Amino acid sequence: MRNLSAFALMLLIISGLLGCSGRASDIGSPFTGLSWDSSYEDMTAAEGDGYESYDSIYHGLTYTYPKEYLGYSGIIKYMFDAEGKLCNVSWSYAGDTPEEVLTVYRSVCDDTEKVRGPGTADDGIGNFCTTWPEETGTIMANAVITNDTRVMQIAYMSAEVSKYGKN
Repeated sequence: MRNLSAFALMLLIISGLLGCSGRASDIGSPFTGLSWDSSYEDMTAAEGDGYESYDSIYHGLTYTYPKEYLGYSGIIKYMFDAEGKLCNVSWSYAGDTPEEVLTVYRSVCDDTEKVRGPGTADDGIGNFCTTWPEETGTIMANAVITNDTRVMQIAYMSAEVSKYGKN
């Protein structure tokens, strides 16, 4: 009986360790349930077939869907590399006024800080940027506010495409 208890405890510890290693592939984004191991099929199962697509900067395809986040209507982008591996998930918002975009940017940064802690800000004239480098990649929120452009985006980049992640 003692060996059985030790065996059960060992199984519990091993499954806990395996569960932790599985979490490393999680994107950790509040606007998607996918992980870095997710495929195109996983994406369409979660989001549906009503996407638009175009070439990705990672030599694969980008798929976009309308998506609400924090009560704001925006666009979610799933970017795949040439091998079909998910490597970037972003949510973007285009606004009518600079104040509107800055409000959404600050809301997104505040929401991210609740989970990740304070990011590193690198703001410039008409541009706002906060990053959260992590072992599994980088999270970057940015806003561009000019006479012609009023948009903000938060991107979750895998370690393979992030300059901060473990490559």
